[in-house]
Amino acid sequence: MKKWTQNEPRAGRSISPKIVNEELRAQQSSITTLDRAQVPGNGWLDDTRLADHALHQVWADSSTGTTGEQTNEVDASVPTAAWRSSTIQTSAGGWRTLLETTLTGFKGGSLFVEWSANVYVNNIFAYGLNDGRPGTPNYINMRILVNGVNIGERRGGGYHQQCRIVGAQLMPPGDLSLVLQWRDASQSQDAATTTSSGDHMPYAHLWGNRWIAIARYC
Repeated sequence: MKKWTQNEPRAGRSISPKIVNEELRAQQSSITTLDRAQVPGNGWLDDTRLADHALHQVWADSSTGTTGEQTNEVDASVPTAAWRSSTIQTSAGGWRTLLETTLTGFKGGSLFVEWSANVYVNNIFAYGLNDGRPGTPNYINMRILVNGVNIGERRGGGYHQQCRIVGAQLMPPGDLSLVLQWRDASQSQDAATTTSSGDHMPYAHLWGNRWIAIARYC
């Protein structure tokens, strides 16, 4: 059934964009094609409905850990001007967990996780007896685990760098466990362990850690 629209005459026979919009609205279904001006103002469109029918969901942390620093290994016996970082004396080896959190309300679909960090490795250890020739820098490995599954791993920064790792995976519905882990390269057997003043030598550190996880539902 034709629905007529009414518009006021304009001088000079000019046309207003409003005329086109009103004609379109008159032909639209009142159920499936409401525009913003037609959405009921009685609370029908609230946060709950938006969350239930959203195509994307985001979790993020702007500063992981304590001011974004790793706290797995903190050696206070380093020089005064140095980071309280991992040293040979405190290094446990293997993978350390920087963050473990839950992505609640995942509805099943594609999951994208991005983790960025500043890393430091003291590369005085790159030229030890058990190192190849020519000497190669030590580095920090990074990986992302979701529900115990490795969805992204890379050789991270060496020396003093900013690095980023991204992982993506199709995941089933349900709350997901997100774990970010790091691991430093093994130090040389003849590496210096202390400074001339007896302080522990800083070895590896991460700071400025940030992460974001984005779900895309189809």
